[in-house]
Amino acid sequence: MRKGALIVVGLFAVACAKAPPVGVAATPTAPGTPSSAESAAPVESNPPGDIPDTQAFVEYRSASGGYHLQVPEGWARTERGASVAFADKLHALSVDVESASGPRTVDQVRSVDEPKIRSSARAFQEVAVQSVTLASGPAVLLRYRANSTPNQVTGKVYRLEVDRYELYRNGKLAALSLSAPAGSDNVDVWKQISNSFGWSA
Repeated sequence: MRKGALIVVGLFAVACAKAPPVGVAATPTAPGTPSSAESAAPVESNPPGDIPDTQAFVEYRSASGGYHLQVPEGWARTERGASVAFADKLHALSVDVESASGPRTVDQVRSVDEPKIRSSARAFQEVAVQSVTLASGPAVLLRYRANSTPNQVTGKVYRLEVDRYELYRNGKLAALSLSAPAGSDNVDVWKQISNSFGWSA
């Protein structure tokens, strides 16, 4: 299986992680502290494969999810209902949609969503949780780091940076996640993808 496919599986696992049982509190983790016994993989001084500035983009539309966004052309795609994931080597993006009664707040992301991600991500480490404004409207950004799935051939593990945006509209909550090796220069690409997200009319 390609490394990109492994990351797709990892992102879907994060998005679909179950909440702690009712009455069982999630163990809090201080920002900047890895949350599992697994050690955080070192950040590469030369992270593999920045997305090139010449990367072409195509529009993806989800009829069942009611959203659209620009995605890098040629990336492997995996769909499951209203959810979709794209991957190329160590880079990945995904969108997951669920029903919700209203938009998320920073406190809700910390208390509801972060524990789910922490329970399935490898060596989870929160970087920031903050309110942001995208082209489609207000959102909450959860930025964190986690280890990749070990390469099946070499066993090598990479430290990944993930930006997870939560956006709400008309009873739907979308989680847009962007993942790349920590230290990669993908600021402009991630900005383009996140600002291209929109809800269908």
